[in-house]
Amino acid sequence: MEDDILEYPEIEVDPVYVTVTSNASRISTDSADDLDWLQHSKLTGGIIKFLYDGSTEEKSHKGFYVCVAEDAAVEDVAKYISKVWRKRNPDIILSVISSLSHYKKWKNKGQVDDLQTGLIQAMNSTNMWVLTNGLDGGIAKIVGDAVRLERERRYILRSQAQDPYLKLTKKEELDELPKMTVIGVVPKLQLDCSASLEGIHDSIISLKKTGTKEAMELNGEHSHFIIMDQNTDMKELENFRLRVEERLLIPIGRGKKYRKIKMFDPTLNAGSSIPENLPVITSTCNPMVGLLIQGGPIDIDHVVDLLRRKVPVLVVQGTGLGADLISFVYFEKIHHEGDEYESFVKTELIKRMMNCYPKDFVDDELARNRCRDKILECVSLAHQENGRFLTVLDINADPEGLKNLDKYILLTLFESQGSKRGSQFQEQFQSDLKLTLDWNRPDLAESQIFEKYDWTTIKITPELFDKALLKRGREKFVEIFLNRESIVLHEYVNYKKLLDLFNNMDKPEFFCHLCLEGILAKSPVVKNKKGMSYPVGKDFIIGQSCELNYLLYKLTSLECLVSSYDLSMNSVGQYVCDKTTAERKALNALIYWSVLTYNPAVTKVLWKRSDQPLVMALMISMIWHNLAVRWCRDLDTKRQLKDSAIEFGKQAVKLLDLSYKDSCLTAIASLDEKLAEFNNKTTIKLAHIARNKFFIAHKSCQKWLIQRWHGNLLIREVDYGVFKLPNWLKIYLSVLFIFPMLFWITYEIKDGKEVKTTEEEEEFDLDQMDTPDMIPLKWKQKKSTRGKMKYQMREMFSYGRQNLKVPIYLQFYYLWSAPITKFYISQMFYIMYLAVFSYAVIIPSCGDFYIDLVVYFWTAMIWVEIIRKTIIKRKEYKEMKILWTVIEIGLIGAFLVVIGLVRIIPKFVPFIKYTTAKFVMSLGLLYFYYRSLSVFLPISPVLGPMMINFKAMMKKDFVTWLRMFLVFMIAGGITIQAVLYPNYPASEEGIVKAFSRAFFGMFLTKIDDLDSNPMCESFYANQTREVCFNAAASFWQRNTSQIRFRPEFAECPHRSFGGYAIVIQYLVITKLILLTLLYALFSVTNAKVQSESEEIWKYQVYSIIVDFETRLRLPAPFNFISYIIMLIEFIFKKLKLCMKKCCKSSCCMKDKVDSNNKVSVVKVHGSVDYSYWKNCMKKLNEEAEKEEREAARPKEQSQRIQQLVTQSKLQKEFNDKMTEQMSNLERQLITCSIALEQIAHKIDTIDPKARPELVTSVSLHMASRESPYPNTKFQRFPVFDKYVSWEEAYSTYDPVLYTKPIDEYRESVQSLVDADFIELAQHLEMSSQSQDERASVLSASGYQKPLWNLSATFIINDASVEVNRLSWITRDGLPVRYELDSSDIPINPMGRTGMRGRGKLRRWGPNHCVMVVVSRWKRYLSTSQNQQNFMKVDGKKVLEVVVLQKKESGEFTLPSGKEYGNMSVYSAMCRKFLDNVFQEKTALIDPDMTAQQMVQFFEQFVEPHPGPFTGFTTEQIYKGYMDDPCNTDNAWREAEVWNIHYHVPDNLDLKIKDKEKKWKEVSSYLRLPGNQNLIVHEAARNQGAYY
Repeated sequence: MEDDILEYPEIEVDPVYVTVTSNASRISTDSADDLDWLQHSKLTGGIIKFLYDGSTEEKSHKGFYVCVAEDAAVEDVAKYISKVWRKRNPDIILSVISSLSHYKKWKNKGQVDDLQTGLIQAMNSTNMWVLTNGLDGGIAKIVGDAVRLERERRYILRSQAQDPYLKLTKKEELDELPKMTVIGVVPKLQLDCSASLEGIHDSIISLKKTGTKEAMELNGEHSHFIIMDQNTDMKELENFRLRVEERLLIPIGRGKKYRKIKMFDPTLNAGSSIPENLPVITSTCNPMVGLLIQGGPIDIDHVVDLLRRKVPVLVVQGTGLGADLISFVYFEKIHHEGDEYESFVKTELIKRMMNCYPKDFVDDELARNRCRDKILECVSLAHQENGRFLTVLDINADPEGLKNLDKYILLTLFESQGSKRGSQFQEQFQSDLKLTLDWNRPDLAESQIFEKYDWTTIKITPELFDKALLKRGREKFVEIFLNRESIVLHEYVNYKKLLDLFNNMDKPEFFCHLCLEGILAKSPVVKNKKGMSYPVGKDFIIGQSCELNYLLYKLTSLECLVSSYDLSMNSVGQYVCDKTTAERKALNALIYWSVLTYNPAVTKVLWKRSDQPLVMALMISMIWHNLAVRWCRDLDTKRQLKDSAIEFGKQAVKLLDLSYKDSCLTAIASLDEKLAEFNNKTTIKLAHIARNKFFIAHKSCQKWLIQRWHGNLLIREVDYGVFKLPNWLKIYLSVLFIFPMLFWITYEIKDGKEVKTTEEEEEFDLDQMDTPDMIPLKWKQKKSTRGKMKYQMREMFSYGRQNLKVPIYLQFYYLWSAPITKFYISQMFYIMYLAVFSYAVIIPSCGDFYIDLVVYFWTAMIWVEIIRKTIIKRKEYKEMKILWTVIEIGLIGAFLVVIGLVRIIPKFVPFIKYTTAKFVMSLGLLYFYYRSLSVFLPISPVLGPMMINFKAMMKKDFVTWLRMFLVFMIAGGITIQAVLYPNYPASEEGIVKAFSRAFFGMFLTKIDDLDSNPMCESFYANQTREVCFNAAASFWQRNTSQIRFRPEFAECPHRSFGGYAIVIQYLVITKLILLTLLYALFSVTNAKVQSESEEIWKYQVYSIIVDFETRLRLPAPFNFISYIIMLIEFIFKKLKLCMKKCCKSSCCMKDKVDSNNKVSVVKVHGSVDYSYWKNCMKKLNEEAEKEEREAARPKEQSQRIQQLVTQSKLQKEFNDKMTEQMSNLERQLITCSIALEQIAHKIDTIDPKARPELVTSVSLHMASRESPYPNTKFQRFPVFDKYVSWEEAYSTYDPVLYTKPIDEYRESVQSLVDADFIELAQHLEMSSQSQDERASVLSASGYQKPLWNLSATFIINDASVEVNRLSWITRDGLPVRYELDSSDIPINPMGRTGMRGRGKLRRWGPNHCVMVVVSRWKRYLSTSQNQQNFMKVDGKKVLEVVVLQKKESGEFTLPSGKEYGNMSVYSAMCRKFLDNVFQEKTALIDPDMTAQQMVQFFEQFVEPHPGPFTGFTTEQIYKGYMDDPCNTDNAWREAEVWNIHYHVPDNLDLKIKDKEKKWKEVSSYLRLPGNQNLIVHEAARNQGAYY
């Protein structure tokens, strides 16, 4: 009846995801046959075939193109796309903004791969259009390469589908993939192939692609091209592309249709109202996102135009050029606001623009400023109308950003959207949710969609939930929909939907292979009326005995788990149960679907929503475990199934453990509750069916099993001080003597009226005490008296009185019905049975007939009892295996037959040997003894795990070892017998002897027959072939008269080397190798099983308890009494039934009516029970989430570390740049500070009259701190005025080391220059030479130890050289003794100079020289004979002096003579004056001139004049430190300055060459190095001249 009502489900096209269903429907019905508009439009198009070198037209890639005239309407382009190209509206449009002229090749190839991966992932997920510039270069080529690789991948997948249903699924999978639409908007005139595009409608053009980078070619991987005709300006092209993009924002053709969804908030219906009867809403816009990668000025204009039109843009920071410029300004605006942002950004932006576009804005500041303003406008348009339209993806901060490009595209789109109302809400919500579903972005669906409307519940359409269920990897969406209550499952699931889910699986291979072919043994492909192929038909789902229920029955042993009728009725509102139960049934049906199709992720999500998570976890684990063990043959799939089954099994154990920790009583009680949805099975029974040993081994299950093991008995623990009676003794005494039952046993009534004694309550309260201190005094007193016998006897009688409240017959019934009682009674009687059986076997001769008869009857009663238990187990415990029990029944039955024939019947009809009967009886006795091991020992907590280890070793290791041993035993037995006894007859006795020797060789080592005896040796003396020939022609025709066939010689062993070799190799293999291998196998198995043996034993305890529960109360052989009673009860029931049928009276009918009117009470689970398990599930989820966070923490930390490493590299580069800038800034600051100090000093010297005295001015040297050092590039370490003195601490002082090499001096003075003492000391310190060796090296190099602060004479090159190292500096009238540093090098007494070493001076320490100020009065006409014609200023004569100009620097300096030691300083002065002033190189000078002789030297240049006055005066005006640029911390100049003044005319002009350059007027404009200006001014002051 039900099958006739239900119809086969029609698989309809999803209206939410499909706009058109056929090629014909892609052209609107009103213009399908009318394309006249195309003839009148200014559009031409066709197909382009791209031919590469070596390719043919058959293998060429094809693309569609349309040429658009300059004045063509954009609406015509949209029509062309819709009607000619037949493109339906996209889900999203991605406009890639990146011009080829400003493309820079990416240094990181991995980023290119990531970009292609992210782009293809987005294109494979949804119908996305990608717009580029279409050229074969730059980002457009990267996009094209990605499309090409994906196209090749799809081709390979399509070619691999070969199986009937696999081909179907692969084809459907590929058909579901969206077509890749990449549209290029290109200018025609800039293409090399522009001439070939002059075609008409539907023309086919073949373009030869050369691959040259110089030519602008179309990228052949684009699917469509929009080519703008007669366009040469890139700005016009961008404007045209912008118009096209603006048009594509509006749907082309028919818009997408969305089914109206339910909204529980009336405010969402505000705005444009929606009629209630309108089931479908048509879209009004296509979402678009711009993607800026690199980019030039034209691309920045494009970004601005998109933002003005409120199109969101994603900027990829880290790609360079325009993207980085916009990102820089964007983040600066976020972090800095106000005038600071405006002033800084504009300046910094221009600098960066000039670095990015050095050729674009070289001579065009107006264009540069315009581009800058465009960038600023981009950032200002980032936030509009509560939406963010500009999103920055920093690929340096997020290395995985390009791979997750779809995430950032959706994020950009969603953040630009505000909350909508009415139809706009409907369209936006479903469009956005579909995009997140397609692109598998549940994080964005949660944060960007649902949180916008988190104040209300929004019901999604079934189609969206279909996609979340069917598409792999969308389990997070299922979880979101269920958590948000966006779907009502019992309204969603009906028989059609369930069938649809099975027929539209994403990957049906598992379901088809294992479930359909493996279990149901049917073809996985069926066809409906329309000819469409699906894995299953309507018979799979419809009816109680449908294939789905049969499939679940094979996997769970449970019937009718899914009712298609109930699901369908509940879905339409005609409930067959309450809504909560309907929801639970629908959820269970979905869980079964996900389990059978093997979708663990969806299964876990659905399971978390279950009202019965504990039971469902057991069911899921059971199904997958059975699939893996019984039907799966693929090893990888089997391993995955087992892992998944174990995972859900562990979840069940965790739930049980949580419940046990929360409430022990609740957990134990839940184990015995019957579940209506699962054939009224209890939880623990389902766990046993699922073979979840860890669940059964849980302490709550074990407590429940202990309760079941004791039945209704509560055995009292009594402490007698010295000894304690065990439970088994109490049971035996209570059963045998009855009276102890009153004192040791109480009873638990199942109806809840349990009789508890006062002692129990006291003990329970006492157990709840935490510490002994909390126990009251009266309890302590009672505890102290419990050990006394008097107290124990009083308590025992009190206990007995309490038990009298339970009727005696019930006490007997409960006692004999308890499994523990049955166990001990059965054990006792079985021991008695074995004793009687053993006595019957050991009785000599034929035995005792009556004892044999007792054994036979007893065995028969045991056999009948086993049969009865097996029938009950088969009926009530179908999950239990009964194979070995059936075998046992067959063996015992055969034994009864045989023992009756060989032991009972021969008493009357002797026909068999009594020894044979003994043998049969012995075999039976062995079996029943061994049987006791598996019946009674497994209940022991000590022997039970040991038996499990024993069984594992016997079943696996011993059987495996025995198979291997049989090979060696058979081979060894035959070969040993053949070699040692070559003449033994090939009879049964010979075969037995051969194999028995080989078998017992494992235990006994028989080697006495390896040596022969004299008789046998003579027998084997002749072994020729002739002997064998004479004996017989064949074995069967042998001549037995020959001596070698006689019986006495058949057992003669033959001694030979071969015999020793074969026996030894056999013994070595068996005794050394095989036995050792057996021990090793046993050890491995024992170690492996040992860890799980306790859990396995606890699991098997359930079967043992069931076994003794099903036994009769009376053991064999007295169970026949029970059978008689059962027969009487059966007859009584039958008679009673017959009497009821015969009774026709009204009284009987009235009783029947009354009985029918009785209300049946059915116990069902309340909402409280389900809420409890939901709370447990919530706790488990919290723990699982915590574990997942802990497990994911290393990965997150690794990602964070990777990000930190990337950021640290960028930060390091930034810090390096910043450090460099700070260093430059610090250097500039120091330079400025020093320059300011110099300016201050210069200001002080502007007024010559206000200048300080010469002696005080040199105390703070200035020239000695100037950089760079003369004639070098060395910069001195900056030294401020405050740090010049050595007494001032300068912790950061690090002077530059420089010593001019000796070979750079003139050759004539190289021997007179001091060596580099610092380098020499460092060289000696690094060497491993001794002090004597160092001294010899120094003497060999001509090293003369300097005598500091002394004047000494040395012999250098056979010449006497005076080296004066005394300082001329005086303080307080006393000469200064300069100090030495740690390296015994002199320290400049005037302070720091910023340079260490000798510099370019000739000596360490003081370098002496004589400096002269040759002066005269300046006249108006120097040739005038009028001596009074002097130049005067302010009434004072003007002085002029002789100066020299240095060739290296061009500066002027006073004449001076330096001391080298080969002549006096005065001679050197005269020598230098002749050389540099007169330019007389050959003039002879006395090398030992004195100061008086030097004065005489200058006096000779005075012209004769009348009067006693000579007209010539000399004066030593200064002697001491010279502030010279060549000074260092370890070498400095000291000078003795003389003023040679000519009062009368001189003849110097006659000798001086270039006298105009040599004579300089003394004034404030004269610039001399160091303190020479002060020296000249001092001379002028002394002469009373103007200065």
